[in-house]
Amino acid sequence: MILSSIRNRILVFSLAATLLPSFILGWMYFQQSRQALLDNTAREMKAVASQAERETLLWLKEHLYELRVFSGSYLLSEAMGNYRRLQLEGEENPQDVTDELKSYLSLVRDKYSYYSKLLVFDNQGQLIVQEPEDQEEAALPDDWQAQLESKHAVMGEFHREDSTGQPLLMLGVPITSENDNVEGVLAAEIQPVELLITLRSLLSKNENKGSGARLMLIDSQGEVVLDATDENRGETGGKWKLALPPDEARGLAPYRNSQGKDVLGLLMPVPGTSWAVLMEKPRDLLFTDIERVRNMAVLVVAGIVALIGGIAWLLAREIIKPLGELTAAAREVAKGNLDVTIELRRKDELGFASSVFNDMVGQLRRSRERLEKLSNTDFLTRLPNRAATLEALSGMLKRCQRYSRVFSLLMIDVDHFKSINDRLGHVAGDEVLRQVASILREQMREVDIIGRYGGEEFIALLDETDEESAQVAAERIRRAIASSEITYQGSPLHVTVSIGIAVAEAGNDDAESLIDRADKAMYHAKQNGRDRFELAAG
Repeated sequence: MILSSIRNRILVFSLAATLLPSFILGWMYFQQSRQALLDNTAREMKAVASQAERETLLWLKEHLYELRVFSGSYLLSEAMGNYRRLQLEGEENPQDVTDELKSYLSLVRDKYSYYSKLLVFDNQGQLIVQEPEDQEEAALPDDWQAQLESKHAVMGEFHREDSTGQPLLMLGVPITSENDNVEGVLAAEIQPVELLITLRSLLSKNENKGSGARLMLIDSQGEVVLDATDENRGETGGKWKLALPPDEARGLAPYRNSQGKDVLGLLMPVPGTSWAVLMEKPRDLLFTDIERVRNMAVLVVAGIVALIGGIAWLLAREIIKPLGELTAAAREVAKGNLDVTIELRRKDELGFASSVFNDMVGQLRRSRERLEKLSNTDFLTRLPNRAATLEALSGMLKRCQRYSRVFSLLMIDVDHFKSINDRLGHVAGDEVLRQVASILREQMREVDIIGRYGGEEFIALLDETDEESAQVAAERIRRAIASSEITYQGSPLHVTVSIGIAVAEAGNDDAESLIDRADKAMYHAKQNGRDRFELAAG
C-alpha cells in the first residue's frame, strides 16, 4: 500500500501540510483581495458620485439665484404691473408692455449665452413673451403652482431641443410686486454646458485611464439625460433605460446595463430633484487583476507542492503582510485618520490594491480640505467668514497672552450702506461689498487677517501693531477706500468707511470685549461724521 512505507507517509504528510495551507491561504487571499477591491471601488465611486451630486445642486442654486436677480429688476416688475393693469382694463395683449419685456429678455440673453430661451408667464401660467420668439413656444410644468408654493421656484424635467438635440432644463422664479404678490413667472430654458463640463472634469480627475467608468445624470424614469463619459452621448440626445434593481439603487450593485455589459453601479439621488447621479464601472475590467491572481495562485500552489513547506510559509507571510497593512490602514481611515499612506513596495495586484487605497484616501483628504475651505470662506467677498475670523482672533489672543505681544483689531463698516441697497438694489450692494473687500485685501500685510464679520462690517487683525501703527493703518485703509473708483454698472459710487480701533494687550482682553470696544469706537466714528476712525477707550 502507498502508506505502508514511512517515506510515503512523510511524503504524503509533507504534501498535505504544504498543499492544504497553500490552498487555504490562496483562497483567503483571493477573497480578501476581491473584497478590498470592491470596498475601495465603492468608496471611490461614492466619492465621485457625491461630489457630482453636490456640483449638480450648486449648479441649480447658481442659476436659480441668477434668475431671482433678473426677476427682481424694477423694469420687469413695473412692466408686469402695467401688463396686469391693462388686462384688467380690457386690453388683451398690450404691445408696448410686451415690447418692453422682449427688450429686457433680449438684453439678458445676449449676456448669458447658455440661456436657450427666456420666457415670461402671467400669474395664471399663460405665456406672455419669449426670447427668441421664432422658436416653438414652451409651457410651465403642470405642477408649477405647487412648486412655487413649496420651493418658491419652478423646475421642469430635462428634455431635448428639437433642432439640435441639446439637453435643456426649464427653471423659473416668481415675479413679485412691491407688496409681494406674484405677478408672473420668469423662466429660462438652460443648456447645462457648465454642468456637463464639471461632470467630465470630475470623471477625468478621479478615474484612471482605461477604467471604462461612466458618470451620468438620470431622471425619474431611469433615462440618461447627461453622460459625462462620451461627448456625443451627452449632447446629441441618446437615452438609455437602466436595469438597476430598485432595492439596490442606493448601494454598489452589479447589473447588466442597456448596452449588455456587466457593470457595477452606484446611484446617488440629488436632493430636492427627481434626478440621481449614476456611476458605473465594467466588472470585467475591475476583476481582471483579481482573476489573474487566481490563475497564478494555482501555478504557485503546484510549485509549492513540488518544493517544501518552508517556501509555502515564506509565501504566506509575503501575502499576509501587505494585506495586514491594508487592513490596518483601512481601520485608521474608518476612525477618521486620513493621513494614512501605504508604502508601495510591489507591482502586482496587492500593489494595485494599495495604490487604489492611497488614491482613495488622497481624494477623501482633498475633499475634506475643500469642504473646510468652503466652510471658512464668505461666499460673496471670498474673505474668511465670521467663524474663521473669530477663530483667528482667538489664536491671536492666545499668542498675545502667552508671549506678551500686542496686536490691534479694526472694526470697519461701510457708510450709508443701507441707502445703497435702497437706491440701487441688493445686487449693487453686493458689488460694493466685493470691491471694498478687494481693496481691504490689498491694504493688508501678509501677516494680517481681514475677514467679513457680517453685513457690511469687516474685521482686520493687525499682528504686532500698537496704537500708533494701528491709527496709521486705519488712515491708510480709510483713504484707499475713499479715493478708490468703486463702480456699479459703469457708474461711479462714492464709498467711505468708518473704523473703530481696539488695541489688545496681554491679559486685558478676551475676544468679546475686544470686539465690543472696537465696535463702540466705530459707532463713535459714525456719530462724529463718518469717513474717519476712532480709537477705543482703554
